[in-house]
Amino acid sequence: MKGHLFNPSPRIGFAWDPFGHGTTAIRGGYAIFYDHTNGNEANSESLEGTPPFALTPTVFNINGYTSIPSASGPQALLFPLALTAIEPQIFWPYMQQWNLDIQHNIGSNTVLSVAYVGSKGTHLTDQRDLNQIFPLPASQDPFAPGQPITSDICGSSPLAVNGTPVTGQAAVNLNVACGNVTTPDPYRPITGYGNITFLETQANSTYNALQIYLRRTVGRAQFSLAYTYGHSIDNSSDRYDGTFIDSYNLERTRASSNFDERHILAGSYVYDLPFFQHASPVLRGTLGGWELSGIVSFHTGTPFSVTNGVFGDNAGVANGVGTGSYPDICGNINQAPGQTNIAGIFAPLLYNPSAFCAPRGLTFGDAGRNILYMPSQWDWDTGLFKNIPLHGEKASLQFRAEAFNILNDVRWTSINSGISCYGGSNNSAGDPGCVGSNSFLHPGAAGLGRIFQFGLKLIF
Repeated sequence: MKGHLFNPSPRIGFAWDPFGHGTTAIRGGYAIFYDHTNGNEANSESLEGTPPFALTPTVFNINGYTSIPSASGPQALLFPLALTAIEPQIFWPYMQQWNLDIQHNIGSNTVLSVAYVGSKGTHLTDQRDLNQIFPLPASQDPFAPGQPITSDICGSSPLAVNGTPVTGQAAVNLNVACGNVTTPDPYRPITGYGNITFLETQANSTYNALQIYLRRTVGRAQFSLAYTYGHSIDNSSDRYDGTFIDSYNLERTRASSNFDERHILAGSYVYDLPFFQHASPVLRGTLGGWELSGIVSFHTGTPFSVTNGVFGDNAGVANGVGTGSYPDICGNINQAPGQTNIAGIFAPLLYNPSAFCAPRGLTFGDAGRNILYMPSQWDWDTGLFKNIPLHGEKASLQFRAEAFNILNDVRWTSINSGISCYGGSNNSAGDPGCVGSNSFLHPGAAGLGRIFQFGLKLIF
């Protein structure tokens, strides 16, 4: 195993007052930052519990317990083995970051800042199935465009599509997709082994953003407003990201990051209420000393993928680490669906379910990764504080009344993104000929609602 001993990490920055008045500043910078992988730079601790250190065999078609291989019983080949593998050449993941901003004082109490911020991640960690069955080339696909795999095709003997027998690699992939084989392991490129989880540092990412910040002070009040318009793109959002569909082509799932939020707006305020500030110490301590503060924020939702749950391994590749397949897009995703209220489902229908069709047989589907976004969210947290001086103002007692999500805005935290049936206008159980879940594209859970909190705090 080879490692990297020379990892330069330069830091370059500048600040410039272009007019010499002290009211305008232009700043910029560039830097490289390195990260450590899971446990140590080689990921070698991930090999613990895998062959040859430990065996986790799977034995099929056992005729009675006495046939199970053990140290004292009948001997048999302990295959297929599931392995974890690491790279022979180890690279440290690193991030390049750069920024350029202009800050200007507007009057004596307002500051405006506008910045461009960017970054690029290289050699980020990911994992994929090194022993995935090869996908079928499009030129050898026996299915016509728009023609899905059906139970009738899977049950034909011999396998046939459109009356033509399926042979060769197409027959292998179709048998795996249909589930006609006990295990796909005999058809994998490296025989004698099952899934080989390969840990590597080959993922990459980019991020670009416009950031605007405004801060204003008016008497006893302070206000700030921050807005970010950004986009994060990658082909794997973390080591355990399983949203990819083809272990041999990670770039085909390059899309918005799982954590991407396109718009973020946040405002804050702190107001030291002026009541009884000039009254006597007793009156000021009992009726004055109030402070109001809060944070108001808005952000767009994070993306998610729609996955195919009917013949989920539609390409027949037995990818044991990633996602099986996506559906095909056959309509307008944002078009109003024919039915939005479904009995027993209280969450709203976010997109048009009839825009998705069963994928063409022996393909991964064309819907793609992270094509839809969760709903946007508003949040308003606020607090009212009362400061009571104690012991000649050397200590104080603070009463705190705080409210989180005071508007009780619904925060959807998950969604049913797996389509389990196709049929009718809504691809749901209420449609003719469709059997399965009717919660497709409905949120599945929500975060906490409005919360009030009271407390006393001694400050000394």
